Amino acid sequence: QENVEIVRRLYETMNARDVAGAAELIHRDAEWIPDSRVGEGPVRGRENIIRFFTDRAEVFGQLDAEAERFWDKDDKVLVFVRVTGRGQASGAEFEIRIGHLWTVRDGIVVRGRGYGDRSEALEAAGVSE
Repeated sequence: QENVEIVRRLYETMNARDVAGAAELIHRDAEWIPDSRVGEGPVRGRENIIRFFTDRAEVFGQLDAEAERFWDKDDKVLVFVRVTGRGQASGAEFEIRIGHLWTVRDGIVVRGRGYGDRSEALEAAGVSE
């Protein structure tokens, strides 16, 4: 449950655009692997991971990631995330439902991976609904 709270705080800090708060929760050598549909390879290093997410948030006039459900297994935390936003230029609203699988060691996030398909995320985490 401690790992879930760490990941929950990570979403809270990122939604608040609290870069310093997020930095406290991510290891300096952490790795983020975006969903393959994003078209980018792995992102390494705390500052680069934070930049990855803040850059995406800046593209939109409004962007929020709501952690809907958590699973805690060993050092992994799977999160079903509902992302909503509004295009900065178009004003068009959108909603996507994705999965993030985080690895937490010694109270800090060391790795994350995004999944555009929640069933893939469940399989990768080794959990079921």
